[in-house]
Amino acid sequence: MTLWKRLLRLVAIAILTPAIFLLGCQSSLIYHPNPCRPQHERMLSAMQGARVRFTTSQGTQTAFYIPPRASTPGLPPTIWLCFGGNGALALDWLHFTDAWDEQFAYLLVDYPGYGDCEGAPTPGRIRESSKAAFEALAKHLNTTKEDLQPRIAVLGHSLGAAAALMAAEDLDVRRAVLLSPFTTMTDMGRLVLGWPLCYLNLHRFDNRKTLRHVASRTGARLVIFHGAADEVIPAHMGRELAVAHPQVVTFHEVPDAHHNDILALISDRVGKAMTEVAGVTAQ
Repeated sequence: MTLWKRLLRLVAIAILTPAIFLLGCQSSLIYHPNPCRPQHERMLSAMQGARVRFTTSQGTQTAFYIPPRASTPGLPPTIWLCFGGNGALALDWLHFTDAWDEQFAYLLVDYPGYGDCEGAPTPGRIRESSKAAFEALAKHLNTTKEDLQPRIAVLGHSLGAAAALMAAEDLDVRRAVLLSPFTTMTDMGRLVLGWPLCYLNLHRFDNRKTLRHVASRTGARLVIFHGAADEVIPAHMGRELAVAHPQVVTFHEVPDAHHNDILALISDRVGKAMTEVAGVTAQ
């Protein structure tokens, strides 16, 4: 083999090896599924929560319905569909919901492969699961999708902000509170892997696109919180999303907040934003 052919072969190996590695393992880089934890069962029972089971192409899925603490006739005025980050579980939201408006109800949604859900996550499968969870909730509450839809708002952190926006897009939801959202998964890949490996991304979450669709709807109202010290998703990404829709989206940069502590640091502010976005009167 001539020298130039050997060099060409080495260059090809140097280029293809990281590409093949990335294509083969990127799901494990993006998603970090965990099983349910024993303490969650006790918390769910204490809050009179219920499992909402449904089936998708990935198998049996389980979401969790948390009723309002306030006793109100009929359906709750606002039901928040909640989506956690890539290493979180749906029931992790229970640490916070008890401090928020007592009129709110919640549907805590896990991704395929997380908690008690079968399968593996992708953007399309997360969309499928969210829509099926909404339909299952309507059955659980003995109501129709048409009666339930105007009561829905979405809440999400990190990867969950992307899941929340996709659910809002699919379900015609116009109210959202987002924490630490990225612009696109390809932009995140550019930060972590650089160019051109970022374009090998197979999980093309695009918050610019979904937010544009949601923000274009009459009556849309969204709030974004982002930590100034976020070491995972830089605050300029959340700011960029908000600046693109100044009439619809309010942006709050939180000093000293990191990626994983922002919700614990500003839970009260998040709760107030949820009440304002929902347009209900706090009791």
